[in-house]
Amino acid sequence: MILKKMTPVITTQERDPGRWMVLFACIIAVLMVAIDSGILTLIVPAIQKDLNAPQATIGLMSSISTLMLAAFILGGGTLGDIYGRRRLILIGTGGIVAAAILSMFAASAGALIGIRAMDGVFQALVNPLALAIIVITFDKEERPKAIGIYGATLGIMGGFSSLAIQYFNQAFGWRSVFTLVIALGLLTIFLMLRFVCESKASGNKKLDWQGILLCAAGLFALIYGISQASGAGGFFSAGVVIPGVIGLIILGIFIWWEAHVESPALELSLFQKPAFSLGALLILLFSFAQTGVFFHLSNYFQVLLKKSPVESALMLLPLTLSLFVFSIISGGLVNRFPIRSLIVTGTLIFSFSLFLFSLLISPELTIWTLVIPMLLLGGGMAIANIPRTNALLSSAPPTLAGVASATNNAFMQLGNAMGVAVTVALVTTFGRNYYLGELTKAGLDEEQIKKVNELLQKVLSSNVPSISAQFAIPQEQLKGLVGNYQAAFTTGVTQMMLVSAIALFLAAILSWFWLRSYQNNQKVVE
Repeated sequence: MILKKMTPVITTQERDPGRWMVLFACIIAVLMVAIDSGILTLIVPAIQKDLNAPQATIGLMSSISTLMLAAFILGGGTLGDIYGRRRLILIGTGGIVAAAILSMFAASAGALIGIRAMDGVFQALVNPLALAIIVITFDKEERPKAIGIYGATLGIMGGFSSLAIQYFNQAFGWRSVFTLVIALGLLTIFLMLRFVCESKASGNKKLDWQGILLCAAGLFALIYGISQASGAGGFFSAGVVIPGVIGLIILGIFIWWEAHVESPALELSLFQKPAFSLGALLILLFSFAQTGVFFHLSNYFQVLLKKSPVESALMLLPLTLSLFVFSIISGGLVNRFPIRSLIVTGTLIFSFSLFLFSLLISPELTIWTLVIPMLLLGGGMAIANIPRTNALLSSAPPTLAGVASATNNAFMQLGNAMGVAVTVALVTTFGRNYYLGELTKAGLDEEQIKKVNELLQKVLSSNVPSISAQFAIPQEQLKGLVGNYQAAFTTGVTQMMLVSAIALFLAAILSWFWLRSYQNNQKVVE
């Protein structure tokens, strides 16, 4: 009897049938954080009027939760790796719900700032760990699809949530919008308990408290300094330079500490991989550019075009829909085309869309004027960002999933915070230079320019006929003054868009050379 040689059967681990509900739970958790972190930006006018808060206080109130999220996000990823990712998401979600309830009953702007600061710390426990759970739940074959669905769903739900926030704000008052956060928080807790299993990193990883605090202090000082650049002194004022330099020094000490500590909060070894280091840089630039576009277009629509908050949100829907559609498409492209080609192509499209914005924005624009650049922006970002995210997270070992996700989200939140701080400063600087230049050309001296600015503030807060009658100034002169302001505002926004376009174009060139070792099908030549 002849025995035949048996060929061993290679089996693969059976996929968890409940993995898609895990994905849904993580999407709801991150959507809750996204809405919660950006909610005050949308309802600032109502809060300012109700609480009689000064502009400086409003600015800090709007950015404080994002600052705290960016500052402590590395700590959230590390805590999840050590003590359990689901456990930390539940704790963070409970804190966010509590902060939302307190925000509804805040009696003053100062109290709201303190609540929002605490809220940002709790957001840092949820944001990085949801994406880390997705990474360890899906294998390499399904991960791009899952990340594509994750990005697309967040994009479309985020767009419609802006409409919901503005509707609640207009119909029931600004305090009512926090019920959306509470509802999403309760849903997150239910889904996490019902569908998500606990996971943590193997080994005896320790918590790097010193590193976390150094990172938090450095990022806070840096972003706070940048946020002051919109003042009269510009980027080179003491209020910008001093905290900025202090922040950079602290971050330098943080990097030194992370290179020498046994269990660092930031794994510097991850940055030795091209996919990870470039991915972190790109998400910083993508978030910076996208946040700048959303923030300034919404502001432009409401301030210059006199659109209501709801109308402004509707005008931005083409961008949101484009992000949704192309995120779905991009998830299927990752396994079919070289990663480098997708990232470079998407970044170039993103850059070109910003260049079109810089050409087309004007006080006479309509929704149809910006449809093409909006579609290109959403498509370009999705085509580049889905493979970028997959490449970055796949380059990290499973034991560092929380740290890798936290690092990715830290750069994203840093980009979001800088996207508001830096672009506001750029728009203000470009617009101020144009406006002062026009007044100087007209022969006005410094004292006359000051009086013109005071009059302009009254014009913008009232209307031309009433100001004309009050000060006995011809309406044509006042209309010319407003026209100069509109041109200055437009110049500031368009030049900011052009600066962002150039930055992304350079990033595309850098990506082509930096990822030359990256091969098809997500393979890195080690």
